[in-house]
Amino acid sequence: MNHSKSSDGQLISCPVCNKQIPYISINSHLDSCASGGSENEPKRQHTLTGVLGGNRKRKSSNSQVVDLEADERVTQAGSNDSKKSKESKDYSLDREYRWLLKISHLPLSEKLRPRDIRDYVGQRHILSQENGTLSKFVKQGILPSMILWGPPGVGKTSLARLLTKTACDSGTTYHLIETSATRANTSELRSIFEKAKNDFNLTRRRTVLFIDEIHRFNKGQQDLLLPYAENGDIVLIGATTENPSFQLNNALISRCHVFVLNKLNLTESCIVLSRGIALLNKCRQMIWKVGHPLKLSRAILKYIVDLSMGDIRRALNLLEMIEVSSRDTGPKELTIEDARSMIKNNSEDGLNTYYDTHGDNHYDTISAFHKAIRGSDENASLYYLARMLQGGEDPLYIARRMIRIASEDIGLADNSLLPLAVAAHDAVTKLGLPEADLALAQCCVALARSPKSVEVYRGWNKLKAMLKENTFSLASSGIPMHIRNAPTELMKELGYHKGYKYNPDYLDGKVKQEYFPQEVLEQCPDRSDLIFVNGKPLGDQIDSDLENE
Repeated sequence: MNHSKSSDGQLISCPVCNKQIPYISINSHLDSCASGGSENEPKRQHTLTGVLGGNRKRKSSNSQVVDLEADERVTQAGSNDSKKSKESKDYSLDREYRWLLKISHLPLSEKLRPRDIRDYVGQRHILSQENGTLSKFVKQGILPSMILWGPPGVGKTSLARLLTKTACDSGTTYHLIETSATRANTSELRSIFEKAKNDFNLTRRRTVLFIDEIHRFNKGQQDLLLPYAENGDIVLIGATTENPSFQLNNALISRCHVFVLNKLNLTESCIVLSRGIALLNKCRQMIWKVGHPLKLSRAILKYIVDLSMGDIRRALNLLEMIEVSSRDTGPKELTIEDARSMIKNNSEDGLNTYYDTHGDNHYDTISAFHKAIRGSDENASLYYLARMLQGGEDPLYIARRMIRIASEDIGLADNSLLPLAVAAHDAVTKLGLPEADLALAQCCVALARSPKSVEVYRGWNKLKAMLKENTFSLASSGIPMHIRNAPTELMKELGYHKGYKYNPDYLDGKVKQEYFPQEVLEQCPDRSDLIFVNGKPLGDQIDSDLENE
């Protein structure tokens, strides 16, 4: 910018109209000038995003500046006002037609993105007017740094856009930059931070940086975000499908609010699908020239929701598949059998169980499988086994866990289960799936039906803990001389093996002989502390819920 001095103080060139403006008035002038308020501005309209973003042709960027005002909701055709003129209605229809034509190539999930926070479906626990924490923040025009944690297809990206727009409506000025951890690099992040600082100093407008899949950032990239989020140079909104406790640095989590987004329930999902049907029917009528509307019953919507496993993006993809497949079927209402046939014929994936073999779902499901066997519920155990196998879980991973269960939960109650679990593992190794699935199922049911004993498991854990802390010198005391081996004459002369009583030489193998080190016995006040296997297979607590039944 060109700077000059005058008697009234420092002047600065406006980046929009090139006028010399007093430095202290530049912010108010920019607001007026960039919004078209200046009477003498050039005919070509400018925006602050365009001015501050510079010439985009100079360098491509992986981030995207989102203009939150560009896609305003199209005025709906028709009105209850009888005084509306025919020209106004025609204009409204033409405007809607142009908007539908503009978005007709987009996936349905993109076409249907809400443009107002009131149209957002779900997450009432954080967005309700009464007790939604996030809603109260935004109402005050405050947008805190946050992590949005939830499964795929619950609306994390849409929520970030709507929160930014709503906070702007409350008086504070924000603008949104979207990027993804899969494509953003360190240099691009530094460029965004520098631009955010300059933007705020010039226009008092704050930058919201939305990072999708933020858990894919390495430790160095996460650390790079820390000072800028802490100082308020940016408002950080990260979206992740993984547990932040495991995937994000504690330092980054401490600087952000973590909001958990839940899967949409049946009613919420049906609301979104109904809106999708309405939009598709408008496109059918005005753009694609299909002579009949799409008609789906509530039962079909429920079927789509069940297949999508709470992933609303997946549900909309299935709906779009049905819409395309039904264009030539004529003006009849589809049945569930019709919808099922269309999905099966076009995408076998539509019938697969949602399961992530590397994410939280992987650990949660194997944990549920283990606990169901421990609780002797053979049906629930089979259910989790089938869910993992259908989701593509490694069968050897499941077999290894069942070997562990045979020792940890069944233990001494039935020693035959450990060889059975090992045999199931061998069957998977030799046969693979699908032939070995019954071997896994057989072992699963046998483990669930077997009596349980954690005697060895508890005794082993107690001993390991005492060794770790060297309680009673258990880890450091010397081995008693009489039970040491003496393979050489020198060792015999030193007293190794001296006084040892060979049990098979005595009646019933019983002798009076100590096997613990003397040092341990001297330090242990109560000999019962050295009893690790106490003969009790299970505990002695009584479940109050069981008593009530």
